[in-house]
Amino acid sequence: MDYAEGIRTLAERSPLFSGRDLHVYLIANPVAGGFSIKKRAAQNRRFLEKALESANSRPVVCKSATSLTLKTRSSGHAGELALGILRTALADESADSMYLLVTAGGDGTSLEVLSSYARICLDEGHAKLSDKVCILRLPFGTGNDGSDGRTLDQTLSLLTGDSAFARQCAVRVRSSSGNGSGWFSFNIASIGIDAFITDMTNRVKGVLPGNFYKIWIDIACLFYSMFYNIGKMTVVMSNRDGTKVQSHSGRLLLALMGVSGRRTYGANQKILPDENNVCGVREMPLFRKLKLKKSFTIGNHAHFPETILCKADKMVVYYGERILVQLDGEAHLLYPADFPLTMELTVPFITIIRPLKEISAIAA
Repeated sequence: MDYAEGIRTLAERSPLFSGRDLHVYLIANPVAGGFSIKKRAAQNRRFLEKALESANSRPVVCKSATSLTLKTRSSGHAGELALGILRTALADESADSMYLLVTAGGDGTSLEVLSSYARICLDEGHAKLSDKVCILRLPFGTGNDGSDGRTLDQTLSLLTGDSAFARQCAVRVRSSSGNGSGWFSFNIASIGIDAFITDMTNRVKGVLPGNFYKIWIDIACLFYSMFYNIGKMTVVMSNRDGTKVQSHSGRLLLALMGVSGRRTYGANQKILPDENNVCGVREMPLFRKLKLKKSFTIGNHAHFPETILCKADKMVVYYGERILVQLDGEAHLLYPADFPLTMELTVPFITIIRPLKEISAIAA
């Protein structure tokens, strides 16, 4: 049994999809570590088998269920495949139809699929798609910071345990020079030293397999300013109604916005350790960087004077130097003409699955 069939078997027994005509589409990156690294691949198979055993005695509650696996062939292909599935869902007028769109790859695969989802829902105005398409992100990549569980058993428990549908927003990033309707991030968007770390990690990853993010954290502390001048940056944070939350000016190492607080990047680096979804870090002497870098990776940095944390819906960045921006592990080079740069939360539109206890805790 392949993963699409296995997830169909679990989903058709889940109360989430009771009475629905379920269509499971799995977009898989066959070279992702969850498939290509033997030890991880074997462990993932065991997780799937264990989940299927736990659901074996449960009755099928769907009206019908189908499944299909689609494999990516190159960069950008996941987004194209997703677009085709989403167009099919839009054309399906049955009130009982439900599309479970599953990604089996790294953060890049997830980013491409969700970007296609965002373009159709937000830019083309097909908000009704949120009622018909649910996203499930399997942790088959290196970082897996944007997946629905750090391990496959955690993700599959969303189909076998007490769960409910929820809606997630995205961070839309727009530059002044014009990058179309903008880029999207579904975890964390950032500019500065961490984007540099991401960019260099991706360059090495293209030659050697493995996670070099932590190694580049050490290197970046020493050499980042040799690649990019750290100039004066002004950051203005505000709420959706336009009221200002905070503003800061000075030499900043990074500025970022997450779709929510309590988020990680770079394979579980706890940069947003609490409910705040915006973080900035002021420039500091080299010795101080080396002393504090571990605290920033484990999420123990909120009390440092160099740290800026707040909760906001919008962040506008004014800057006059070259700098990198990263969105869920994808980096782009920005120039002075790209500023001011705007990062802004969208309305919640991505239908995902969350543990019932987690949703209850948020509601309380």
